[in-house]
Amino acid sequence: MKKRLLSILLLILVFSYSAYAQRVEDIFSNSDYTVTWFGIDYSHSKVIGYVSTFGGNTPITATDLRDKYYPSWNHLILDEPDKYDVASMIRRKSVAVDLNPIKQANAATPVDSVEAAVTPYYMLADIQSFVSLYDTKDRAGIGLVFIAESMNRLKKEAIYHVVFFNIETKEVLLQERMRGAPFGAGIRNYWAGSYGNVMSQIRDEQYKKWKSKYAVKATSQKPTW
Repeated sequence: MKKRLLSILLLILVFSYSAYAQRVEDIFSNSDYTVTWFGIDYSHSKVIGYVSTFGGNTPITATDLRDKYYPSWNHLILDEPDKYDVASMIRRKSVAVDLNPIKQANAATPVDSVEAAVTPYYMLADIQSFVSLYDTKDRAGIGLVFIAESMNRLKKEAIYHVVFFNIETKEVLLQERMRGAPFGAGIRNYWAGSYGNVMSQIRDEQYKKWKSKYAVKATSQKPTW
């Protein structure tokens, strides 16, 4: 009886460990893990220069960015799935979606700290600290988020950190800093073009590079005879 109980406890421990022991390889080699798209985190993003000139001929404020454009840029991905196809970007049949943690983070952005003279250039430790604050509740599997670093109107670029993480432990599994070129008419579409550009880069070339680097490769074994 004791041996049976010990075996059951051991199985429970092994199952519990396996549920949390996600590795970067699992992004590319394990379709059993659900990938959840959490959206674009703008809560640490900086406008390089003055917000007042960020919109060109359309004056905007930091409050406009936080309350109008951050939600709009996130919902546009869901509203136009053919144009912003997260699942095809990472070679998945489908992805789950939960924008609530990022909505909370974006809504709490201090409007007096949006402007900066230079891009902050976040490091892995910074990205890990941002992810650790997400309220992902009962979700499991692998999380995917774009963390916006900066938007520079003069250089015509936006910087995003593409981040895959273990939802249960909040451990960052893969982080890549990428540059997106904005395009389109109007403030919303123009800067949405920048993350659309990043998504195209991932779909067309970056995903292949990640998979080549991180995916588990099958090893050939010599016959024993």
